[in-house]
Amino acid sequence: PICHFRVSFTKAIPGFGDTGYVDPQKVEIIKQGETVKYSQTAIALKTLNNTIIKKQPTNEAYLKPDEKLILQKGMVYGVSNYTYQNNHTRILLTENLPNFGNEGYVYPDFVQLTEASQAFATAATLKFLGPTEVLVNQTTTLRGTYDPTQGKTVTVTAEDKYPLPVNLNSESGLWEVKLSRGFNTEGTRWLRLKSLDSKGNVVDSKVVNIYVSSELISAGKDIKLKLVKDTWFKLYPIDSSKLNDRQKVRLEAGEIFTVEKYGLVDGHLKVVLSNGISPIGNFGYFYEPYVEMTKGSKLLLFDFTDVPDTYISAKILVVQKTFIKGSPEDASQLDDNQKAELSLGQTLAITGYASTKGHFRVTLLESIPGFGKVGYIYWQHVRIKKQEEEIIYDPNAMTMTVRETTVIKKRPLFSFLLGSSEKVTLPIGRVYGVNSYAVEGSHLRVALTEQMGEFGNTGYVFPSYFLFKRGNKSFNPIRNNIELNVPYLSQRDNPRFNWSTCNVTSIAMIFAYYGVRSYWGGQLEDELLEWCFNNYGQGSETDHSVLSALIRAYDFETSFSTTREWSEVKNELNNGRPVVVAGDFTASGHILTAIGYSSKGYIVNDPWGNALTGYSDTEGSRLTYPYDYMNRVAGPNGAVWAHFIRKK
Repeated sequence: PICHFRVSFTKAIPGFGDTGYVDPQKVEIIKQGETVKYSQTAIALKTLNNTIIKKQPTNEAYLKPDEKLILQKGMVYGVSNYTYQNNHTRILLTENLPNFGNEGYVYPDFVQLTEASQAFATAATLKFLGPTEVLVNQTTTLRGTYDPTQGKTVTVTAEDKYPLPVNLNSESGLWEVKLSRGFNTEGTRWLRLKSLDSKGNVVDSKVVNIYVSSELISAGKDIKLKLVKDTWFKLYPIDSSKLNDRQKVRLEAGEIFTVEKYGLVDGHLKVVLSNGISPIGNFGYFYEPYVEMTKGSKLLLFDFTDVPDTYISAKILVVQKTFIKGSPEDASQLDDNQKAELSLGQTLAITGYASTKGHFRVTLLESIPGFGKVGYIYWQHVRIKKQEEEIIYDPNAMTMTVRETTVIKKRPLFSFLLGSSEKVTLPIGRVYGVNSYAVEGSHLRVALTEQMGEFGNTGYVFPSYFLFKRGNKSFNPIRNNIELNVPYLSQRDNPRFNWSTCNVTSIAMIFAYYGVRSYWGGQLEDELLEWCFNNYGQGSETDHSVLSALIRAYDFETSFSTTREWSEVKNELNNGRPVVVAGDFTASGHILTAIGYSSKGYIVNDPWGNALTGYSDTEGSRLTYPYDYMNRVAGPNGAVWAHFIRKK
């Protein structure tokens, strides 16, 4: 508000409250014997959503109650000082908050700072312009921008160990680092950038990654796609005869396009082109055998049809630049002799493999010089082919392994009380996929991923006879737990509008849980987004009525309400039905999939990552969001926005 003091009283005014606005010309505020003057250039903070101010810039779930305080949406506070630290804005307020004080940390996305009524950002004043890929031992210049009105100094440090020389141009707001010898170590390097004010306070900071390559032919080069035969550019990766003229365009052999993103789907290359092709646009599909992709002069291989057959047990195709490592750790934490770089499109013969800790553990047919034969490769960076079939790594699937020979039963009774048709023997050592489970008395009710003859796939077991795992991690299901085996999908890899497709991605997770797969073999969430565009136009994916129509179009029953109670959400989960929940997880709102609950909170698949870290952690699979947090951002009780989805 302009020309007002916003004040908080030590005692509430009857019938009004303890917070309000007063005309500075009609009141006098005295602090420590001195009059506080009204300043139109004073800095103020307004809360855009209910948010938390914290004593430490860390996950609020790990703080004690007296170390955090909820700030209500729409409140305005005076600010005497601020800095940007660890993805938070550190603020010093002009008032003491009850039982908290006047200093704390908030997430920048949930507040707005103003000076002289003009909004400004506390973050993103420091930018990195590149390059992101360089040659080893070659002269390199790193460039970026900063805001010289806020930051007086910029520092660049490699791996928090090696400070690099920075040149500043305060007139243009540019910073530059010149390395005459470049980087002398291959692989991924990371740099910490900081902008500091005249007092040495951090205004902004960020971490950027640079890939240092020894491949002269490809480093820093654009990816080019060349048509080797006349072919179609298509909206879907299906036979062109099934598409109309608005869904395909004929192109001639020899044409070349620049590619920004790409992937492989059902024998087609899924690409985002730098320049669109009418009437399709810049996102579409090419039949892979009819095109050739290169980076510099290096030919890229994408499908197993391009990989020569071998007579060993399996072979690997590298689909993303990566490392083979001596242990399943972050490559940046390993010494050079504990890792070796693998190039995009490279193929390797292997004689053995296993899935563990988010990696494939592989034994190579031939040793890599300086490394050896056995190592770990991040599973998403490679594909493994064995006897013409792809080996799938599923890091989150639940399983139960039989510790002692036992039975699964139709009713939660002792097995000697049941007839032979009401129970099935499970042999020791057998591993079963678990679709969902729930605690019922001394039993677990489990739904398995396989049918057992006429018995079906659902029954009751004594949990002590089984070892339960999520991927490679064991867990104890005997708590106040419900957890459904809903596959995790990230919206961050969606090729179009990934910032606004939490909705279709959350729905796609539930569809996949019920067995729905994409009609044309690609990402299901891409197909759902296209349905919204085709039927209601671009941007319609954020409309809850459109989402309801989408769900019904895929032959599900659904209901949407903004007045749900948390008990209704739990009832859906108790009955094996995951729920789409909307809330203020981000400043602009966000949607995720609730897949269960425990004594600590709701278990969710968040397609954007971990909200408790301000989404600095982008992994959002099977997270536990505390009950008080969920009630704050997606409640309160009786005001929960949720889509219930049921099979007909």
